[in-house]
Amino acid sequence: MTAIPARRRRRMMAAVISSVLTVIALPSGIVVGANSLLNESGGNKVDQGVVVDIPQTKVNLLAVVNANKELTAIALLAVAPGGNGGTIISVPVGAAADVAKGEAPSRLADGYAEGGLDALRFDVENLFNITLDFADDVTTAELVALLAPIGTQPVTMTQPIIGTDASNKPVVVIPAESTTVTGQQIADGLVATQKGIPESSRLAQVKALWSAVARAGVAAVPSDGSDASTSTSLPEMPDLPTTQSYFEALLRGEIDVWQFTATVLADAQRNPANIDLYSLDGGEILMVMASVLPGSLSLTSNGIAVMVDVPFGSTAIAREAVTRLAYMGANVVLVRQVNDLPVERTVAYYNDDLARGEAETFATLLGPLEYVSTIDVVTGVNLRIVLGNDFVAFLGNGATTSTTTTEPK
Repeated sequence: MTAIPARRRRRMMAAVISSVLTVIALPSGIVVGANSLLNESGGNKVDQGVVVDIPQTKVNLLAVVNANKELTAIALLAVAPGGNGGTIISVPVGAAADVAKGEAPSRLADGYAEGGLDALRFDVENLFNITLDFADDVTTAELVALLAPIGTQPVTMTQPIIGTDASNKPVVVIPAESTTVTGQQIADGLVATQKGIPESSRLAQVKALWSAVARAGVAAVPSDGSDASTSTSLPEMPDLPTTQSYFEALLRGEIDVWQFTATVLADAQRNPANIDLYSLDGGEILMVMASVLPGSLSLTSNGIAVMVDVPFGSTAIAREAVTRLAYMGANVVLVRQVNDLPVERTVAYYNDDLARGEAETFATLLGPLEYVSTIDVVTGVNLRIVLGNDFVAFLGNGATTSTTTTEPK
């Protein structure tokens, strides 16, 4: 089950092939928030000649299990630089694991059932191409204790959350209405499942519950009273040895919630056993991980390392850019939402001729690029691309790729 770069790149190839003007197909409810990205006061506000390090982030794999030790919810608790606030990333338990060619399809939940937390950690690290700092599986009672600090929070359910009682009869855990929920109710909702009911029917409910947790986060204020938007440094990441410490860190700041788009796999070729299996979009995965957990990403090719600055309030534009770069063999290691107004031309800032040479090949899928030599250095980055209006126009003109689904050997 070893994940290899070729398989990761195939996911990117599939994302490019299936992507048709995603600028107008923004997934509902997904927002690139201030704490999701490593924000700068501007896309080009770096002092000449300085060396900038990518701030440290930490991530905890949280597995929620029911009384039968079945996996019912997965979340990545990503703590923002400095240790205050961050992002809760909701992952479907039925997401297809990254298996080797010839192996039977497997869900993340199946890996947990067969090999416990270690197997789940292995599958998650391979699927998202990251290194996890911590992993934990919690029961309902343990999750209730972790959520005790949030008090009661508002939530709106468009459909009721239905679970089962001790005799396996359906019971309403949370009704379909606007109400308030406690940590106990959130925990009960996250473990509530019904036999034979597809996970797709409860994904919106799971996201609503994590969003209720996120509302307990506080506005991040620097301890010294300085303006965080203009600060050039962040305090060191605190030690986070337990799941409780991760929740404490998240609740000290603003919390974003992200849930991956899941597409059911119902065809006999990709899902011959007809299990409740879902595919995640490779471009979306890369965009989220490079935004939220850049320090945890692993390189997937021999190509240069690229960071992307996005001056647009659109996750679809960001996703399209990173998908195309990954398809061309670049290692996208950082994505930032920047506050500058977009310029007309997309600019590629490079430090050496090798980076420029590779950047010139990107124009086929990114559109026209302006190349600017710089002595500024971002550690671990060879090229910085600042998207301009011409990239959006390039997408709007129906720019597509001519690719093949032939698998690399």
